[in-house]
Amino acid sequence: MKDQKSKIEMIRHIESLQLSDALIVALEDTRQAESIVEAVQFLQGLSQQWN
Repeated sequence: MKDQKSKIEMIRHIESLQLSDALIVALEDTRQAESIVEAVQFLQGLSQQWN
């Protein structure tokens, strides 16, 4: 991810959802970053529905 602010926010979301640190590392790969962001946002939505 190129936008540092968005990257830091995404790292916080990954950590709050207790997901693998491998996802944080993969954010550096532009080919994977978009898919990771979409997946984490989807999981956040599910998490909010459950709470």
